[in-house]
Amino acid sequence: MSVDNSALRGGHIMAAFLPGEGRPRQNGSIAPAEFATADGLNLSADIAGEPWRSRIIFLHGGAQSRRSWRRALEVFALGGFSVVSYDLRGHGESDWSAKGDYSLEAHVSDLISIVRSSPGRPILIGASLGGRVALAAAAKLGSEVINCLVLVDLTPRLNAVGLNRIRNFLSESVEGFADRAAAAAALSLYAERPLDKPMSNIGRSLIKHNNGRFYWRWDPQAALDANLDPVDLERNLRQAARRLEVPTLLVRGTESDLVTPDCVSDFLRDCPSAEVVNIEGQGHLMKSSNWEFFCNAALEFVHRHTRHPVSDPSEY
Repeated sequence: MSVDNSALRGGHIMAAFLPGEGRPRQNGSIAPAEFATADGLNLSADIAGEPWRSRIIFLHGGAQSRRSWRRALEVFALGGFSVVSYDLRGHGESDWSAKGDYSLEAHVSDLISIVRSSPGRPILIGASLGGRVALAAAAKLGSEVINCLVLVDLTPRLNAVGLNRIRNFLSESVEGFADRAAAAAALSLYAERPLDKPMSNIGRSLIKHNNGRFYWRWDPQAALDANLDPVDLERNLRQAARRLEVPTLLVRGTESDLVTPDCVSDFLRDCPSAEVVNIEGQGHLMKSSNWEFFCNAALEFVHRHTRHPVSDPSEY
C-alpha cells in the first residue's frame, strides 16, 4: 500500500516538552507534552523513554484519558521504547472541539499529526475507541509508515449487549453525579468489578460544575450516537481490517460483552494474519485489571516486530 501523502501534508506538528521539564529518561519517568492538531486543537500528552528508541503511541478508550495508560508507559519505557499517551480530542486535558467534531475521521487526522512527529515507524496500541482510531489510521498509512498494531478489546464488529452497556454509562455520565461516590459507583458498574483506586484518584477525573454536580473530564458531545456508533462504522472498519498490511495483535478478555468469539471470528476472516491473545476471566477493561498479563503479551509482540537502536545516536 502506498502512503497517503495528502493526509501527511496537513499541518506540521511537533511535540514540545513544557517549560521546566527535562527530556524523558529510559528509567520510565514521565514528562508532559503537547501536540497540535490540523484544525488547531491542543492535545495533552505524556511521554517517557529515550526519544531515539522505537516509538509506541497509546490511544485510550472513550470517556477515559491518557492516564489509563500511565502504568503501561512506565513498563514499555523500561522495556526499551519511547512512549506517548495522549488525551483524545474532547477528553482529559485536551481541547474540546467547538464544532463537536468527534468523528472517526477527526480522531484519525489527530493521530496522523502525532505520527508525523514520531521517529521512524511508530507502533500503535489502541483500546476500544482508541482501537478504532488506530485501526483506521494503520490501514490508511500502511506499512511504510506504521510498524505494527495492537488492538485492545476492539474489533470492527461489536456485540450489541456491550455497546448498550457502554451507551448507558455514557448517558448517565452526561447527566452528572451528586458526588464522587456516586460517580465511583457508576464507574464500578461499568468496569464490572470493584475499583481499586482511592477516591482521591477518581476525583482527578471529575470536574465540579456550577450546578454542584460532578462530571467526567470529557465533552458530552463525544457520547452522541453519531460519534459512538455512526452509520456504516462496522463496514468501514471491516474494510480497514482487510487493508491492513502491518503485523496486528488483538488482546481481549474472555468475558468481554463487547468483543465476543463471533466478533473475533469475523475479524480473523477480514485479517487472517492477525494474532489473538485471550486474558481468561476478564472483561472489556481487562488491561486495567490484569496489567501484568497485558503488558507481557503486548511487549512480546512488539519486540518481535521491532529493531531497536542500541545507543544514543548523538554519541557518534
